[in-house]
Amino acid sequence: MVVAERDLQRRTFYREQHEVLRHDTKKQQGKSRPNHKARYIARLVCIALLTFLPLYRFSVITESQYRLDTIQSEIKNVDSQNERLEVEIANLKAVARIEDIAKNKLNMKEPENQQIIYFNVN
Repeated sequence: MVVAERDLQRRTFYREQHEVLRHDTKKQQGKSRPNHKARYIARLVCIALLTFLPLYRFSVITESQYRLDTIQSEIKNVDSQNERLEVEIANLKAVARIEDIAKNKLNMKEPENQQIIYFNVN
């Protein structure tokens, strides 16, 4: 009988210990699941950021390249316009053109020798 009681006590003790361990592991598992979810979400966010960061950088580089091309084409246009205007200025300053306008449009004539007066500037 003493042996049976001792055996019964051992069994109940082991059952209680087993229940306590099961209860503790259930608590730990319940706490770890949200932690796993948080880690999973954090990993997904990191992967998304690592995916979109190069795409964003590529779009910024593409936009900068587009602006650079636009500015370079504007520079070419301004340079060609500047060159055209310089040629036009040179044509307008030409002595032959000025003389032609003076003679034909303004009816000017070259002075004769008696019309020329010389001054001493000293």
